[in-house]
Amino acid sequence: MLLGGTTFTSCNQAQKQEVSADSDQAYNDFKTFVSDTEAKVDAVANEAEADYDRETAQLKSDFDAKVASVDKYADQYDEARRQEIELLRTRYTTAYDKREMTWKNRPGATAAMTGTASAGAMTMGKYYKPTSPASRVTAANARQTYEAFVNDIKANEDKYDINDWRNINAEWRALDEAYDQVKKDIPARDLAEIQKEKLKYAAFKSYDKAEARAAQGADATERGAENVAAETQDERSAVGRAASNTASDVKDAGKKVGGAVKGAFKEAKSEVKNTDND
Repeated sequence: MLLGGTTFTSCNQAQKQEVSADSDQAYNDFKTFVSDTEAKVDAVANEAEADYDRETAQLKSDFDAKVASVDKYADQYDEARRQEIELLRTRYTTAYDKREMTWKNRPGATAAMTGTASAGAMTMGKYYKPTSPASRVTAANARQTYEAFVNDIKANEDKYDINDWRNINAEWRALDEAYDQVKKDIPARDLAEIQKEKLKYAAFKSYDKAEARAAQGADATERGAENVAAETQDERSAVGRAASNTASDVKDAGKKVGGAVKGAFKEAKSEVKNTDND
C-alpha cells in the first residue's frame, strides 16, 4: 500500500511539473513572438505587397495560436504573470499598428493611397488618420482592438472636424462588421467588455459629431444646413441601433455567463451616463 501510495504521489508530482513546464513554454513562446513582431516592424517598408499580405495573415494566425496557448494555462499563472501576458497583448497591438502605418507610409505608397481614397470618396479631415482596425480584428484581440479604438477617439475627440468623424464612423462600421464574423468565438468576458465600449462610443460620438456640425454650420448654405440636419437625425437613429445591437449581444453572452455579463451591461450604461456628463 505504501509503495502504491508513493507511486501515486510521484505521478501527481510529475504531472504537475509537466503542466508547469508547458505553461512556462507557452508564456515564453508568446513573449518571443511579440518581440519578433516588434523587431520586424520597419522591414515591411521594403516588402512586396504579396509578401506583406501573406505575412499579415500569418501574424494573425500565429497571434491567435499563441494567445490560445497561454489562455489554456490561465489558471496556472500567478497575478504577476497574468499582468505580463496582458502587457504582451498590448505590445503586440502597438507593434501591429506601427507595422501597418510603416506599410502605408512606405516610399512610393502615396500615389496608391491617394487613388484608393478617391475611389472610396473619402475626404480626409484635419486630424484623424484611418488605421483600419477591422483589418486586424480576431476573436482573440477583439476586446483590445475595441478598447484601443474607443480610447484613442475619446482622447482626441476635441480635435476632430466633421470629415474626421465621417471617417471614424466608417472605420467603426467596418470594425463592427468584422466583429460580427468572429463574435461567436469571442470569450464571454470579452464580449461583455466590448459591449461597454460600444455604448461609450455611441454616446460620445453622437454628441461630439453634433458639436462639429454646429461649428461648421455658419458656413453652410441653406441646402447644406438641411443635409446637416438630416445627417444628425441619421446619427440619432444609429445610436439607437447601437444600443439595440448591444443589448442583443449582451443577451447572447448572458447565456454563457449569466449575471456576470448582465452586471457588465449595467456598468456600461453607467459609464455612458458619466460620459454624457463630461
